[in-house]
Amino acid sequence: MSKFSVDYDRLETKILKKAYKLEDVQDKIERIAFDVVRFKDSDNGANLWQIQSSDDGDYIVSIYQEDELEKNACDWQVSISKTAGDLQINYKGDPLVKIAASKLGIPRAELSQIEQYLPSKLAENKNLVKALLNELTESAKKEVLNKYPDLV
Repeated sequence: MSKFSVDYDRLETKILKKAYKLEDVQDKIERIAFDVVRFKDSDNGANLWQIQSSDDGDYIVSIYQEDELEKNACDWQVSISKTAGDLQINYKGDPLVKIAASKLGIPRAELSQIEQYLPSKLAENKNLVKALLNELTESAKKEVLNKYPDLV
């Protein structure tokens, strides 16, 4: 056996950290619910953590699975103009629809959360995609469906 063997389980634990001491990350997290938090500046905004107590203090522990992260990665992107309250919705990098958040019934207070949850909702809800495509002119809608037949 090589003296430079790699312990892959330990490596995975180091790379995909599943728990942090609460006092070490207190200023980097925000509360979502009573005992559920997330990192403020995380690229994976949907990754939620739960506060759990132990004998040596409080920890935050991941409550997501790695396969869920891969499932949530999708072709939809949403960007927000907070001053105008508009949503720009892109599919595979192409802009599709620009729509007012008020038209969708989304309050201004929730605009900051839209970028995190709307792409996964679009990936799993064909009726929502159909409603957004109906906002396009008939010629633009045909062009989009010709380019992306998987949206039907």
